[in-house]
Amino acid sequence: MVILIIAIVVSGISIYGALTMKRFFFLLGYFLFSILAVTSLLPSFGNDKLLAITTMALMVVSAIISFPARKNILDYKINDEAKPLIKSFAVKNLLALSAINFFAVFIVLYDTNMPEGMTENMRSIPMVMHGILGVLPVYVMFNIIRSNSSN
Repeated sequence: MVILIIAIVVSGISIYGALTMKRFFFLLGYFLFSILAVTSLLPSFGNDKLLAITTMALMVVSAIISFPARKNILDYKINDEAKPLIKSFAVKNLLALSAINFFAVFIVLYDTNMPEGMTENMRSIPMVMHGILGVLPVYVMFNIIRSNSSN
């Protein structure tokens, strides 16, 4: 039960970052959520090793993609030719975070390696959190595109 409360708080950091369009908090929430998922799976590794390794690999990739940087890309001097490349890279990262979390909804649904203290009735809570974390990057992309088109 404690892990769910921590996961909700960590997800709240990403939600806050998405709603306020603060990149650091948005990515920090994803990074902490990924690390939390990996560490919560380690004790229950023995039940279904293939599913546990798949889930941990997915969350490690998510942590790598979402590792937050203090400085924004816009703080650097970038020539005009590189801007489309950087924008496409950001879109690909956001799509990857979205896909990882939508895939994680199904992993939680079929996972036999539930963390200690999690009952079958609680299974819907992490599914909803992964669903929200799957929608947030799409929301951020929409806001980025909308703000770029208005300028």
